[in-house]
Amino acid sequence: MIDLKHLPSQQVSRLRYIEFCLRFLGSFTRADLIKKFGIGTAAASRDIAEYKNLMPNNISDSSNSKNYFLSEDWKELFKFKSSEVLAQLTGNEIQANTKSYISSEVIDIIDEPDIEVVTTITKGILQRAPIKCEYFSNSSGASEKILIPHSYMFNGSRWHLRAYDRTKGRFADFVISRFKIAHTIEEPVLPKELQNEDVQWNRQVDLEIIPHPSLKDSSGVLNEFNMTDGILHKRVRASSVGYLLQKLYVDCSKDPIVEEHYFRLKLKNRLALYGVEGLHLAPNFDGFND
Repeated sequence: MIDLKHLPSQQVSRLRYIEFCLRFLGSFTRADLIKKFGIGTAAASRDIAEYKNLMPNNISDSSNSKNYFLSEDWKELFKFKSSEVLAQLTGNEIQANTKSYISSEVIDIIDEPDIEVVTTITKGILQRAPIKCEYFSNSSGASEKILIPHSYMFNGSRWHLRAYDRTKGRFADFVISRFKIAHTIEEPVLPKELQNEDVQWNRQVDLEIIPHPSLKDSSGVLNEFNMTDGILHKRVRASSVGYLLQKLYVDCSKDPIVEEHYFRLKLKNRLALYGVEGLHLAPNFDGFND
């Protein structure tokens, strides 16, 4: 590994961003550096020159003064965690302070998908290319699939991929850490396999969540969830409804049993769940018919 101790930490951060863009997005521009870090043109040019000096084979010969592309012969200068990459790709990056003013503890997320799998999936999403992969399911074990990926989704504990599954002919969620191997393939993508045809992803569902009727005093729940007029309003994609209800542990039964005190929340508008998939995740959901 190349020693970067002679470089200022701010410049190292910018060099790391250059490699992030090259590796996971395939390219970057000088303007990307200027916008991301608020630096001038001259500083951005120096960073690009420094990266070329450190890793001369990482930038393709097809690059020009405006666009820089990843070379097929590239080698890594920086180590990336998949959780870090996914957070940055989806705009959920949290800038951590180097100095702590108040003691705290953050429990790390265990889910850490394979970085090469994340790289392949990201390439498939950006290029609208199918990926051929080996995927492990709890119900059917390992199987080979061809997926057309379009989005990432984080449910609070694990990263998922939203994709069209050619094997089953439908859109579905896939836990990224269950992919064993994956690579893009050169096959045409059909219109029915694109994101705009994913009904569950594109449909928005308005949920109304209230304190559970079993609570003797609901003031704590009302305050904790910042409810307005006794209701927590949440608008989410239909494909994410089950995850949200599971995460908040919302009672989704028709007639809640008031003696069951382990629920603190109740779904008020159950009819909003009509047509929503993934309701096996919704706590206590018992259908719509009597």
